[in-house]
Amino acid sequence: MKSMKPEYILAHEWIGLEVEVVYSPNQYEVGLKGIVINETMNTLTLRTEEGYKIVAKRGRTFKVRFKGYVLRVKGDLIAFRPEERIKRGLMLIKKAKGWW
Repeated sequence: MKSMKPEYILAHEWIGLEVEVVYSPNQYEVGLKGIVINETMNTLTLRTEEGYKIVAKRGRTFKVRFKGYVLRVKGDLIAFRPEERIKRGLMLIKKAKGWW
């Protein structure tokens, strides 16, 4: 079985992934890290050492551990409902590879 490529992060379920905020217009969010336990269209809920934290997706950059990779993902690329993001992510990947 082929291993999943890192670009598939856009079309992958984020619940259960380890993330860290590496850029945010709110300086208090930078460095915040934890496991994603919930995702909405506009936010990620993280379980951190200090408790649960809700972080907006837009305007932030996240460092994500995914399939042995550490990736930086701009929150604007994932600022959709999870089910929409998965569909859009697959379309973006296909389009980028010339499948359409």
